[in-house]
Amino acid sequence: MGVIRRIAKLAQWFAAAGLFTFLAVLCWTFLWPDNDLAELPAAHAIICLGGGMSADGTLHAPTRKRVEACARFYHAGLAPVVVFTGGRAVPDGPSAGAQMARLAQQFDVPPDAILIEHESQSTLQNALFTVPLLPASENLILITEAFHLPRSWASFRWAGARRLHLAASEDVRRDPETGWPSIRILLRESAAVWFNLFRAAAWSAASTVELQNDDWLH
Repeated sequence: MGVIRRIAKLAQWFAAAGLFTFLAVLCWTFLWPDNDLAELPAAHAIICLGGGMSADGTLHAPTRKRVEACARFYHAGLAPVVVFTGGRAVPDGPSAGAQMARLAQQFDVPPDAILIEHESQSTLQNALFTVPLLPASENLILITEAFHLPRSWASFRWAGARRLHLAASEDVRRDPETGWPSIRILLRESAAVWFNLFRAAAWSAASTVELQNDDWLH
């Protein structure tokens, strides 16, 4: 019976932690303030995190909104460089980073103001692979959807970035027919918060003896 009670308590703890995380995700998703360009400081770079993309390189609507937001911030003079970070949907396909950069040029962001990271397959890899490309590892603007911003902030802090300013391209992607927020994405984000924590901790522990493997961070 002692073992059963311990298992039950552990299950209760996981359930409580999951519920708390989901409620936190809901709060920061729908209470995130609208972007006020006048309140954001000038930065060294704007970082656009990759989102959904089809195998043929077609960017999904939420990803296009991230690019639009980055272009708007660039033209407001908030940073001289925009970094697009995101890997391939299929091994031989285009990267999300390259496709976002191409779209940004349609929004009149000049090629010499663009940097591309095209290997990452997760938010942790976005951070780990992008920070070395930056002109400076501090005073950066991160742009993604509101539901994703806190995990993005934590990932870039873990990768060594400092003084991060967060801006939302939108709150969360929605069903195109009903306009309702995607509950599936919010539940996935709640799980990803803990999944990222454990993966980052394992990678960091292994790195102390040079045994880390970036594939752990997919």
